[in-house]
Amino acid sequence: MPTARITSIAFGSPPQVKMEEFAEFFAGDPGADHVAEIVRNSAIGAKGMAVNPFADDPRRWSTARRMATSLAHARILGRETISRALDRDGLPAEEVGLLVTATTTTHSAPGLDVLVHETGMRPGTEFQSLGPMGCYAALPALSTVRNWVEVHRRPAVLLCVDLFSPHLQPPPYDKEQAVVLTLFGDAACAVVVRPGEEGMTGLDVVDTEMLYVPEFADDLQVHLGDHGLHIRLAPTMPDVTASAVAVPTDRMLARHGLGREDVRWWALHPGGRRIIDRVSEELDLPADSVEVSRAVMREYGNTAAPAVLGVLGRLLDSRPLTAGEHGVALAFGPGATVWAVLLRGA
Repeated sequence: MPTARITSIAFGSPPQVKMEEFAEFFAGDPGADHVAEIVRNSAIGAKGMAVNPFADDPRRWSTARRMATSLAHARILGRETISRALDRDGLPAEEVGLLVTATTTTHSAPGLDVLVHETGMRPGTEFQSLGPMGCYAALPALSTVRNWVEVHRRPAVLLCVDLFSPHLQPPPYDKEQAVVLTLFGDAACAVVVRPGEEGMTGLDVVDTEMLYVPEFADDLQVHLGDHGLHIRLAPTMPDVTASAVAVPTDRMLARHGLGREDVRWWALHPGGRRIIDRVSEELDLPADSVEVSRAVMREYGNTAAPAVLGVLGRLLDSRPLTAGEHGVALAFGPGATVWAVLLRGA
């Protein structure tokens, strides 16, 4: 049976800002005390910021300037990340048959698809620009790549980029907006997916499952407004996600005669300290898997679509699955949406 195999993952971030310094930036603004409190309790040590507010404060920028700046930085970071993923894989750029890009923060047409030419892919390489989907975007995008690779039997590249620093909102800040300011960081992640062949190591993408919980759709939303992206993030989201996550996970595993105990590791979206805590409790996840998610969040914050791929990349490098072993990737986002992907060692 044809398989699509993940053979390389590269994660990249702009220059990082320490969270203590980030909190100091807002001192004197209405609601600055909320920002300082959230930073102290966030379990995030630093995050990448393509736009450093100490050098160029974007909070009064127009939406047009925010989007143009985001696209410019996303192209640079995306190009670097794709090149590293291809180099790690040993795959020449001209052999790539499809580039899929997914982003919630960078909208333009043409946009990130220009990376086909900027990374040395051959003229006529197919591209698909997906988004906005928010934090779960990487997994449906990976499903799209998987389907194409299995049908066309050619290599493809997935690039996820989200940059929140151009979208810093102006004051005043309540607790919810303080969480948004603190939580989200900038990053990109590129994934090489090839047709599976004997002797080729990596992770086969076996199956996917999604659950949508529309009654909680208002709790997490991302909209484009007069000052760039405005994010609604209700404090109920960790509990909503935890209550929903077992359904798609167990349904997907059951189709393959598997239970949670058969999964060697879990790539859990680092969506925030409480998200990680509540989901890991609900599924009784092993501590070593959860710690990888905590480490990625501690170092970069929640980078939306790239985040779960960053966790997956660390697990692939540090704890590669042997042939027949299984892993699961989980991501959550707007609309109260949960995505699960079943992976198998090759």
